[in-house]
Amino acid sequence: MSKQHSAIVKGIAILLMLVCHFPFLCGYETLGHSIASFLASISHPIQYFMVVSGYGLFYAYSQGRLSWPYLLKRTGRLYVSFWLVLAIFVFGLGYCLLGEFHYDQALTHFTNIIGWRWDYCQFTWFLLTYVLLTFCSKWIFRGIERTGNLWAVIITFVVSIAMQWVISRYYLTYLRYHYFAYHPILVLQQSFSFTVGAVMARLTLSGKEIAWNWLKGKNLVVVLFIAIAFALRGLTFVSIIPFFPIIIIWLVLHINPGAVSKYVFIPLGDKSMMMWFAHGFIGPVLFKDYYLMFKWPALIWLAWVIISFVVSCLLIPVSNRISKALKLY
Repeated sequence: MSKQHSAIVKGIAILLMLVCHFPFLCGYETLGHSIASFLASISHPIQYFMVVSGYGLFYAYSQGRLSWPYLLKRTGRLYVSFWLVLAIFVFGLGYCLLGEFHYDQALTHFTNIIGWRWDYCQFTWFLLTYVLLTFCSKWIFRGIERTGNLWAVIITFVVSIAMQWVISRYYLTYLRYHYFAYHPILVLQQSFSFTVGAVMARLTLSGKEIAWNWLKGKNLVVVLFIAIAFALRGLTFVSIIPFFPIIIIWLVLHINPGAVSKYVFIPLGDKSMMMWFAHGFIGPVLFKDYYLMFKWPALIWLAWVIISFVVSCLLIPVSNRISKALKLY
């Protein structure tokens, strides 16, 4: 997976994230519950990020760069971006100007700042899961080398499905109140997509071709297959969710990046992390009513994407400067 293809996948993922969260901005009544359910069923953006992350971290592992200082700096840059968003939208605009986010206990603020809870914005639930998987990556990769690619994928798939069932069964009654149990379950649930990304990297590094030569460069055919896959995903049973992003990513690997990729998906992918942190605050958390003036759902969604992208373009240079000052590069 080249850097361009990685950025394209992340660009697709962040668009799907805004599709998945769009009912929170537009309103279920405006969209209709059937459309909202369909949008949720075709999205699941986190798996895309997990595959790309697993791929990139295994590549670093294969080069001997996956040291604790490397992981700490990588995580530090992530938190710098997250805290910058919180400083502006929670403690600046939200707390001081709009009177939001007033909690009685300082512990509530602390647990949200580290990603343990997500009272500020529920769209940031994935932060600590990602961090924990990052720090567990060495052991995961060693497990893949010991069991082999196929068994690693099978084992993590079974574990992922089992954890998904546990969440569906016990979230409302237990897990939402007991984060010490919930976070390890989330890590195990996401381990399948992360492992698939690592296996893809391992196959690539061993010289094995994971793409079909006859499909490479045939962008229109690939886009048609992707469209068919999304349409079918909206009609199929939820248990195949872990496989769906992998199929889309595999199809993306055949794309020869053209104008749409270079000017839409790659820029979005490069800004995807900051967009992930900021889009909830920019949209339904603080400014939901302002978007409704666009009236049409498509225009509301497009405005949300554009504003999230522009804000991210402004925040990323600030985040990078802070990270460099803290010697996180």
